[in-house]
Amino acid sequence: MKKLIFVLCVLAFVGCDRDVNKNLISVETMVESFEGDIEDDYAYGFESDVVKCEYFFNEEYQYWGGFAQSRVYDSDAANGKYENQYAVYNDKAASGDSFLLYYYDDYSEPCYMVFNENKTYMLETIKLNLSTYTYASITNEDINTFARKFDEGDYLKVVFTMLDAQGEPVGEGVECYVVDYRDGKRFIADDWQVFYLGIMAYGRMRVTIETSDVGEYGPNTPLYICMDDLEYFVI
Repeated sequence: MKKLIFVLCVLAFVGCDRDVNKNLISVETMVESFEGDIEDDYAYGFESDVVKCEYFFNEEYQYWGGFAQSRVYDSDAANGKYENQYAVYNDKAASGDSFLLYYYDDYSEPCYMVFNENKTYMLETIKLNLSTYTYASITNEDINTFARKFDEGDYLKVVFTMLDAQGEPVGEGVECYVVDYRDGKRFIADDWQVFYLGIMAYGRMRVTIETSDVGEYGPNTPLYICMDDLEYFVI
C-alpha cells in the first residue's frame, strides 16, 4: 500500500440571514501548514473553534481512518478504485471547492466529531454524496472489488449518534440512507443530497456506516462517505 500524505484543512463558516441565526459549515479552504508533508488534493484531520474531526494513521501498515478533506472530483465510475479513494462521485463540492471525506473502519480505534464543549449546537441538515470508489463497488463497475452489485433489499446508511461523557449513546442515532434498494426503491446518492439531522450537539458525535453487503470478514462495500454544507445554529 502506498504511503498516504497529510495536509490540514479549514472549514469556513457563513452566517445565513435567518431569525434563528443559522450558520453553514462548508469545506472551502486548505491551509499550507500541518505536521507532515504537503499534498494539494487531500488532507487528514480538521480542527476549528467549533468542531474537531478526528482521524488515525497507522504507520506500520500505512492506512488511515476517520476524516479527511478532499478536492478530488470524479464522476467516471471506471476510476472507482482504491487508488482513487479520495474522490467524490461528482464534478464539484456542494459549495466551495472542497468537501469532507469520512472513512469508517470498525476494526480500528474510533474517530469522532468533537464539538466545542463551551457551546451547544443544533445540527439541522447535512449534504452527503457517495465516493467514486464506493459508487463503483455498489454498481459493480469496479470489477476488482470484493463487493457485490447492490440489488433488491440492499442499502448503505450513515448513522450520526451523540455520546455522553462515558461514551454511551444519547438517544437514537439519526440514520441517513445514501443507498436504499429496500421495498422496491432505487435511491442512490450519486449527487449531493440534503439529509435532515435534528441533532443537539454538545460533545462527541459518532459517525458509522452500515452496508447490507457483509461477508465472513465484515463489510464488503468500501465504507466511505462525502460530506459538505452542515447547517447549524448555536443554542
